[in-house]
Amino acid sequence: MTWQVINPVGLKPKLTTFAHESFFAFTESLSRSLMRAPEVRGFPDLVALGYWLRKSNMLAVAKRYEHLVIRPIGKVFHAAPGNVDSLFVYSGILSLLCGNANIIRLSSKVGGSADLLCEHIARIAPEHPEASARFQLVRCERDDPKLAALQARIDARVLWGSNEGIRALKRVETPAHCRDIVFAHKISFSVIGIDALLRVDKPTLDQLVADFVRDNLTFAQQACSSSKLLIWKGERAGLNHAQEKFWQAFEFYLGTETAEQKYQFTDSERYQALNNAQDMAMSGVVDGNVQHAGVLRAWAEKVSPMFEEVHGGAGLFVESYVNELQELNRFLTPAYQTMSYWGVDNVEEWLKHCLIGVDRIVPVGQALDFDTVWDGMDLVAQLSRIIGR
Repeated sequence: MTWQVINPVGLKPKLTTFAHESFFAFTESLSRSLMRAPEVRGFPDLVALGYWLRKSNMLAVAKRYEHLVIRPIGKVFHAAPGNVDSLFVYSGILSLLCGNANIIRLSSKVGGSADLLCEHIARIAPEHPEASARFQLVRCERDDPKLAALQARIDARVLWGSNEGIRALKRVETPAHCRDIVFAHKISFSVIGIDALLRVDKPTLDQLVADFVRDNLTFAQQACSSSKLLIWKGERAGLNHAQEKFWQAFEFYLGTETAEQKYQFTDSERYQALNNAQDMAMSGVVDGNVQHAGVLRAWAEKVSPMFEEVHGGAGLFVESYVNELQELNRFLTPAYQTMSYWGVDNVEEWLKHCLIGVDRIVPVGQALDFDTVWDGMDLVAQLSRIIGR
């Protein structure tokens, strides 16, 4: 694969001030392009991106930092992830907001919504040459000499990927002042209250299931904020009834026309999930007894330290139980990112005593919502220079 620029404009990028007017023109144009395209409606991640890029939202993001004197950090290289097609845009857009010149290398694994997104970015490039010059998308091999030469004179890097991929990128020579912003392997989980689930009415249960499915199956559990682990919290006497009630509603929802259009696993993914569950059972990570409910389910009486490394997603949920939230602290490590919750009280109080693990706590249904704070880092602060005064 030769070096290919997806959205060439023939201009050299020039740094700008924070929240430059050209930024808002570019993001509003991309938002409209995505929101008005019929073909985008089949990709929930692009619909969400188009909504996030609205000028009103971008102005609101910028307003959070208006009390600071912000300057660009310079040239920023982004290594896009291969697990979530459109995720690279979020860090790229925030870096663009900061006034930086960005080069984003697309993963060779991306397709689907990423290809469609690239088409829309390329389509609006002639209308916004200055902003597009600071937001260049490229495809190339990992060992392309141009890539190494680029990183040898870069000011910051945003690195998305597996732990192995991140370690490989860190071996690439960069300037001493280069700032690396790293998003390595993360895993997330959900906590559902047993008592609340047993009392819930059907409309509320249906909404919970729809939100849970959207959080976790939009990217086939490959998003770092999608849950691979479901923790049931409360009185154990009601556990079996709560599970039965939830998974019956879950299976029914997956059979609806809406869900069948959005959340389909390939035969390869189904095989991967089954093989993964069997491997975890053989190694003692789960207690066997794999069940089907539109997806695969397995039980773990205790969450193994190995869990965060061996779960491959693709429609496999491992379930476990706690009586109190404090019991979560026994297995949490820095690899745990998002906790989504429903029907659970005293989350904020528990968080005061949770010192390791969990970068985000959000209600079920908001796990995929992107924010400027991600993996415990403020990306605007990381992608800029804040002038002390």
